[in-house]
Amino acid sequence: MDSNPAPQVKAIIFDFDGVILDSAGVKTQAFAHCYAGEDAGQIAAVVDYQQRHGGIGRREKFVHFERSLFGRPADPNSLDALCRRFAAFIETAMLEVPFIPGARETLRALHGRVPLHLVSGMPENELIAVLAQRGLTPFFASVAGAPKHKQEEFRRILYVEGLAPEEALAVGDSTTEFEAARDLGIPFVAIVAEGAPDFFPPDVPRLADLSDFPALVAR
Repeated sequence: MDSNPAPQVKAIIFDFDGVILDSAGVKTQAFAHCYAGEDAGQIAAVVDYQQRHGGIGRREKFVHFERSLFGRPADPNSLDALCRRFAAFIETAMLEVPFIPGARETLRALHGRVPLHLVSGMPENELIAVLAQRGLTPFFASVAGAPKHKQEEFRRILYVEGLAPEEALAVGDSTTEFEAARDLGIPFVAIVAEGAPDFFPPDVPRLADLSDFPALVAR
């Protein structure tokens, strides 16, 4: 990326999976695991949707899959069972997956210089637990997860920090947070790992990881 997308950044909003932890692939595998035994084409559609909309909460995705892909009513008991199966699949993995390159260094370099906020599609109670277990809690001024929605949380952060949209910066790896930022006028940096699907418009600034991110913000 050749230029700073947000001069004088006064708050940064990070996604979690695929941005701080290299866990986006694990979440995709978990969704496929939950539908093991279903039609291969439908499982492929589940995977494609997850890759495009990583920032949406898992229960909301299961509602979409059950109704739109499988033609089922998405009753609460079925959704609960799918969510339990998903959580069991990722429980250990989230404690073991590596950090995105540069993520820890970025948090350490920017902590205390600019407020850092975390907004994820992961259930908030699980997110808080993983942050504590991975030693990340102190870095963030606020943490939000599902069932809260990203655009609402982005708006809340602007209000709490007293910022105009252009004074903040959102960082994510899915179109969910990109669209939330775009709709509010918040500059956005996409994290697109080498070889990963790229669903962002051509003019969106991209980084493969967070290795160069502190220097970008410091410009």
